[in-house]
Amino acid sequence: MAQRSVDDIQLSVETPLLYSAPLSKVANRPVYLKLENTQPSGSFKLRGIGHSCKLAVKDGATHLVCSSGGNAGMATAYSANRLGVKATVFTMDGLPQPVLKKFNDLGSDIYIGGPIWDICDGTAKKYIEKMREEGKICHYIHPFDSPAVWEGHSGLISEAYRQLEKEGYTEPGAVVTCVGGGGLLSGIVHGMKHQWDHVPIIAMETYGADSFNKAVNAGKLVKLEKITSHAKTLGALQVCQESLDLSKKRKIISKLTDDKTAVECCRLFLRDHQFLVEPACGATLSAIYSGKISEYLEESSPGTSPIIVVICGGATVDIATLDKLSETLEVDSTLDRHYPLERMVL
Repeated sequence: MAQRSVDDIQLSVETPLLYSAPLSKVANRPVYLKLENTQPSGSFKLRGIGHSCKLAVKDGATHLVCSSGGNAGMATAYSANRLGVKATVFTMDGLPQPVLKKFNDLGSDIYIGGPIWDICDGTAKKYIEKMREEGKICHYIHPFDSPAVWEGHSGLISEAYRQLEKEGYTEPGAVVTCVGGGGLLSGIVHGMKHQWDHVPIIAMETYGADSFNKAVNAGKLVKLEKITSHAKTLGALQVCQESLDLSKKRKIISKLTDDKTAVECCRLFLRDHQFLVEPACGATLSAIYSGKISEYLEESSPGTSPIIVVICGGATVDIATLDKLSETLEVDSTLDRHYPLERMVL
């Protein structure tokens, strides 16, 4: 087989923009889902991480190191596997065994770096320094605070622009996403500079992982003392400076939900679309399932322009984990298995 160049190797793929009848009914307006959970690595992270990994390998990197809540690590492991280089991932405690097996299947070295991402990141950097002292060079892949990552994520919007046009719309009424470290949000904003620059973005977080909301309200970066939310992939103690700077230049509506609501929304989404997603994505979905989208947009009545919801992913969750969270938070675990009677009328 002829050897391919790095540019010829496809990592991230174009994801569907799916019309959601159930969520459109709740919102009383068209709702479209940008299904980033269908990326090969299971989340949007493959866009930015994949782009960053490609640039590193083109620059001569043969060993990639990433710190991660799970999704960035999976994207790094997948990218390294496809690009033919080594990957070492430092991730958080508590990942399900099936998820850890995915890392092994991709040939990456996986280490538990600590209880939260910030500690994992420190462990990863110590590892890189130790390798350097031994004369071994590793390339650090930041999971969210990198121009290369933002550039990769921005492609999500250029795709959605073309896809929404085919649905007969020139622009959405809003784009809904979640915020962890701020990489996805920064990428979305950069993508929307070229189209939809005036369209508002609703940025969802959970209480206890709300570093962006606190930064926006303070007008400066705020470092949380600890992460108390179960939405661990949103759990950066501090967002990147870029996301805060961008919030001062365009309309980004920062909103919060609680863990129970986020997990309830995961179960509702599983019921309505048969996709298993993690609580971070449940936080995004809560903007719709809560019925508060018009309130967030300060509309007196629901608009007619569509809402795009970024389904960020579910690579770090399995049904056992969702069931356990549902039990802990006293969520009705039958939400995803029983429809209201009126929905069963044929």
